[in-house]
Amino acid sequence: MSIKNESFLKVDNLIVEYTSDGQIIHAVNGVSLELQKGKTLGLVGETGAGKTTIAQSILRILPDPPAKIRSGDIWLEDKNIMEMSEHELRKIRGAKVAMVFQDPMTALNPTMRIGTQIADGIRLHTGLSKSEANERAMKMLEMVGIPRDRFREFPHQFSGGMKQRVIIAIALSCNPDLLLADEPTTALDVTIQAQVLELINQLKHEKNTAMLLITHDLGVVAETCDDVAVIYAGEIIEYGSREEIFLDAKHPYTLGLFGSLPNMSDGASRLAPIKGQTPDPSDLPTGCKFHPRCPKAIEECSSENVEMITLNGTHQCRCLNYKMLVAGREK
Repeated sequence: MSIKNESFLKVDNLIVEYTSDGQIIHAVNGVSLELQKGKTLGLVGETGAGKTTIAQSILRILPDPPAKIRSGDIWLEDKNIMEMSEHELRKIRGAKVAMVFQDPMTALNPTMRIGTQIADGIRLHTGLSKSEANERAMKMLEMVGIPRDRFREFPHQFSGGMKQRVIIAIALSCNPDLLLADEPTTALDVTIQAQVLELINQLKHEKNTAMLLITHDLGVVAETCDDVAVIYAGEIIEYGSREEIFLDAKHPYTLGLFGSLPNMSDGASRLAPIKGQTPDPSDLPTGCKFHPRCPKAIEECSSENVEMITLNGTHQCRCLNYKMLVAGREK
């Protein structure tokens, strides 16, 4: 995938591995992506595809060991995050780049009051006084639907959904330029989910914030994202605008994701799940990583590695069938 000079975030050929019981886990395998200010890129795929690892790599918060970034560059404007010192990274984490973590049960410090956890980050990155930071923290709680009088309560006094709202409040409290949202609405009920999405969209438009959204919910992607990257076995296998992916999906895996969604208008009595299981990341298939599960696989799929093929516009696909189709069209 080409990297545009005007991109706010650029990830180029990112490779991340984990070591577990002497085995090498190939979590991310040559991912490149780009994101402009004010835009949202959705990362979609099954559990274990490498989506969270990509986001944590951008902030360089992967556990080391067992994780190791083997290669790749991550540019934030004109600075390479891979070359930053820990001191430099602390300045941008929470201020310029913030992350909404997936698990609300473990993302908060159980020994600190909720309000303090929000206000401390505000004071660190803005220089506000304690009273001013506390007031902003209370406003952030109210923005995510939590009364300000719960400012002094501890995490164990909140439900899972309310903890998730607190995490979102922390992430948005310093008006970051880039928001990494890892399943931000999973633990929320539908009403609060809508409020949170509206809040994130409001921040995006008012502050021109860029967002990398990780989700399994294609409805959230359709409502929130400008572009979509479909991830499988640590690779981007299809990329395009929201319209290109939703209206003209090409890769068999992407088609399988849409086929597994209920549709009230097609009269089907059963869903059409993708057959088989995601591959073992310590022993990935040769050739196309999806070929053991693919209904359109041909013999060459098991041996030939396929690069991303540009179909039209920004629409790209990693599939041998389309590689041959494009090659035939160019002759």
